[in-house]
This record gives sequence, C-alpha cells and structure tokens, in this order.
Amino acid sequence: MTQERTTRPVMVSATIPVYNAGEAICRAIDSVLAQTFADYEIVVVDDGSTDNTAELVKEYGEKVKYIYQENAGESVARNTGVAAAKGKWVAFLDADDEWLPDKLKRQMELLARNPQLRWCATNFAQTDGTRSSPRIGVESLKKALSGRDYIENFFLEAAKGRCHIGAPTVIVDRNVLREVGGFELGRTSGPDQDMWWRIAYRYPKIGFIAKPMAVVHLDVENPLVAERRQFAKRGVSARQLITKHLRLAEEGGCSDVFRPYASTFLKQRLVMAIYHGFKADARETVGQFRELFGWRWRCGTYLLTVFPGVTSAVLRTLAYIRYLLGFEKLVTRRWSYSTQIDGSAHEQSSALK
Repeated sequence: MTQERTTRPVMVSATIPVYNAGEAICRAIDSVLAQTFADYEIVVVDDGSTDNTAELVKEYGEKVKYIYQENAGESVARNTGVAAAKGKWVAFLDADDEWLPDKLKRQMELLARNPQLRWCATNFAQTDGTRSSPRIGVESLKKALSGRDYIENFFLEAAKGRCHIGAPTVIVDRNVLREVGGFELGRTSGPDQDMWWRIAYRYPKIGFIAKPMAVVHLDVENPLVAERRQFAKRGVSARQLITKHLRLAEEGGCSDVFRPYASTFLKQRLVMAIYHGFKADARETVGQFRELFGWRWRCGTYLLTVFPGVTSAVLRTLAYIRYLLGFEKLVTRRWSYSTQIDGSAHEQSSALK
C-alpha cells in the first residue's frame, strides 16, 4: 500500500481501534493485508497505548494510517477511525481478532449484487486457542437467509437466535454511520450493539454470509476489558441499553420487531446474572421489565435467587461437568482462563464478544 493509496478515495476503510494490544495487533493488520480484495485502506486508532503497540504499527509504514489519541475509550476511538476513513464503506476489526483472506471480497461481491443494502456482516468463528466453533450455526443462518443474500429483518431473526452481529465482520456505508450518529460516548459495555440496533431501525435488511469470515480470539485478554466484562455480567448496562432502545424503537415505529428481541436479549443476561449469583440484579431485571418476561420467568428467578450462592455453585458445577464431557459445542470464555468452579475472580465466564 502506498501513501497515494491511503489518501485517494478507496472502496473500503478497515478501522482498527487498539489499546495495549501489542501481542495481537500485528495479526489483525496482517489479516487485512492478506485480503484478496485490494481496494482498501487500514486506519489504526491507538487509544493511548502504553505498551509497544505504537512501535509495531509504525513498522508497517505507509501501509497503515496510524492515529494516536489520548486514552478516551473504545467509542471515541471508533468514531475517530470513522472520521478519518476515506472509503465508501467502513469495515470494523478489533485489534485482537482477524479476518479470513476472502472476507472483504465476498462481502463486496454480495453488496454489488444487492445495491439496496447499506450494510453487511458474516458469521465468525470463536477460538480459545485449542478449540473453535462458529458463533451461529451455519445451518441456522441459512434458514434465516432463506436462499437470499440478506436477512429480511435483523431483529426478528435475532429474537429466534438465528442471527448475531459481531463487530469484526461488519461493513457499513459510511453515509449511514453519519446518518445514525457515532458510537455512543461513555458507554463501556455494548457500544457496538447500540450502534447496530440504531442502524437496524432504519435499515432492517442486512447482507449476511453464513460461513465464518473472521476469527474472534477469546484467549487474548485486556485487563481493562476483562474488568468491564465482569461488571457487565450483573446486567446493569444491559438494562440501561434496553431502556434506551425500547424508547428509540417506539419513536421509530419498530416496537413490534424490537420487543421480542429485547425479551431474548434480557433473558440471556438474566441467566448470566443468576449463574454468577447476582441476586439483586437478577430480580431487578425481571422487575423492571415485567412485560418482557412471562410469569414462569419471574417466579423462577425469585425461587433461584432465594439462595443465590447455592444456585450459582450448582450451575457452575453442572456447566463444568458438561464442558468436561464435551457437550459444550460453542467455544466461549467460560473456561478460557480457569477451570475453577468456586466463583474465583479469575474465571472469565459466559460473556461473549
């Protein structure tokens, strides 16, 4: 890539926010450079790293547009990358993940076949360093696609568990990002989801490739992100996010498709809170959103949280046995760092990227 390539208009801008990811950033950049689609630029936004990230990125020279900013958080870094992008399309990649070689090529071919689409995503694989699995079953996604290149309505299929958007797979028309506004500042949990939902209200159709086209590495951990992920298990951020979007969906006339998805989303977070023994948070979730939970869910939550420590210990033990027996097919962070089942703070559990 030459300097001319990074300054002239390009088709796709690959934006990579990074913070202290020296151990992984080269893998991410190399995966973009290995793309079979050639009309792109790479924009790396360094959010105040204190490790060797800057030195590693600068070694790529003119192949990468490097931007440094004082530490301001993921949302600011993503917005900086979007603002600096010169491509008609903006693609997102996290610093510790990677793209497969045909990822951009296949997505751009899909978008060329369907000029009405304004964004596109793919399935992705999750790996813990030893095992890997698709985030969504390929056959399940094919059912959602029904022979098309796109999903008719993201929320309706996501409510059925047949669609999930991962940031490292998304390509969005740059004008759409400007239209819906930037990534929400100050949101430390779920800024990507917040953005995808805002786009889906206006553009419910999303191009989708059922085959995994990116790899999310669960065995690379940033301490700051780990701390935020641990807090997210309580469900506070999820409740705030759903409260905001129930309002936005109603204002946009999308309540009928968003509410079933909101129910699915909250149930997943509720199970997580119960699993970790967060009694108050679990009860607050079902109490605040009574209309999204049936009576069975509400009664079950109160019964399971009478003795939250006991419930958590039992669920952890059963989950560990299931893992040892090989019944857990989806690779998650649950056992990436520790196989302890005693509630240790070192266990990175349940929250998926």
